[in-house]
Amino acid sequence: MKIAVFHDSRIGRRSMNQDRLAWAQSEHAVLLVVADGMGGHRHGEVAAQLAVQHLAQTFSGLAVPRLDDPRRFLAEGLQGAHRAINDYAAQRTIPLDDAPRTTCVACILQDGAALWAHVGDSRLYHVRQGHTVTRTIDHSRVQMLLDAGQITPEEALVHPHRNLVFSCLGGDQPPRIDIGAAVRLEAGDILALCSDGAWGPTGERFPAAFALPLERAVPFLLDAAEAAAGPTCDNLTLLALRFDGAGSDPDHAAPTAPLPTRTTVVEAFGSDAALSEAEIGDTVSEIRRRIVTPTTDHTSPGAT
Repeated sequence: MKIAVFHDSRIGRRSMNQDRLAWAQSEHAVLLVVADGMGGHRHGEVAAQLAVQHLAQTFSGLAVPRLDDPRRFLAEGLQGAHRAINDYAAQRTIPLDDAPRTTCVACILQDGAALWAHVGDSRLYHVRQGHTVTRTIDHSRVQMLLDAGQITPEEALVHPHRNLVFSCLGGDQPPRIDIGAAVRLEAGDILALCSDGAWGPTGERFPAAFALPLERAVPFLLDAAEAAAGPTCDNLTLLALRFDGAGSDPDHAAPTAPLPTRTTVVEAFGSDAALSEAEIGDTVSEIRRRIVTPTTDHTSPGAT
């Protein structure tokens, strides 16, 4: 399997970057993850960090060299990230109704097919020749209004409730996890995972930029989103993979790094963060110790 991966994450006009991304590769499988910490609750950046770290670490233990069941991995991985975030809150006596929270989108590429899952409004786009084949459907109030025909796509871009989601990882409500059907990829296909800060300002024009070479498309898109958002610019994160077809040797495009080197990109925490980097590192280490490689006969939780 030949792939190229490019990514970038920017702080925008916020005081800190609460987005996180990770990607990892085994001999026959690839994991891509983007999480967008929710700023309306305590330590959204920690929730995003725990989500990507949990998925990446679990993938590293199970994809040897491929996952037995990618669908089960995504369902259990996202549920496990939800529990890890709530465990973190419990350890610090943070009430569950104020626990750290994050949206998340994750994708597995294996045997030439992609399967993805999401919670909230972090998106995945499957792009072919500059056109969207499909994308995830946001778990948001605005999406519900769109589905009901009460607003237009143009109105959705500027709706005052466009940042409100009804599903997330962390908190007192179980997450709604939507998992799509496996999609067979063609050479040249793009999988783009992004936070709402990246797709929101440009809307449905977002996928057209992938007609550019990937190494130009990623910075171009984030530049365009930053310019369009102006002084209200949110954190922006984009993780994009180009599938170049079957092959025996992976083709990595910088800046990428497969496990066991660190694949989680962590922005510096702002001075107003309540936790130090050392404290966050301790929390991640604890999550790692709790991860147990499951046996092949255990049951997976159902996706809702």
